Amino acid sequence: MDGATIGILVGGVGAGIVLLLFAMSRRPVKCPGCGREQPLRRAPASMEQAMWGGSTCEGCGANLDARGRIKKKK
Repeated sequence: MDGATIGILVGGVGAGIVLLLFAMSRRPVKCPGCGREQPLRRAPASMEQAMWGGSTCEGCGANLDARGRIKKKK
């Protein structure tokens, strides 16, 4: 293997480790409407939730953003 290939492999493994640590250190989000803790694994209900994060509260049905705030209707 040449130096460029080794560099790509080391960079890819390093980025994967950082992303894994970031995903494991997330705290659960609580819904401000009903106070229910949301699961860490989310099931996006719309394309917007899939792209930008967020979920629908299992308790009250509120549309939450990635930080757990209730999204305003446009």
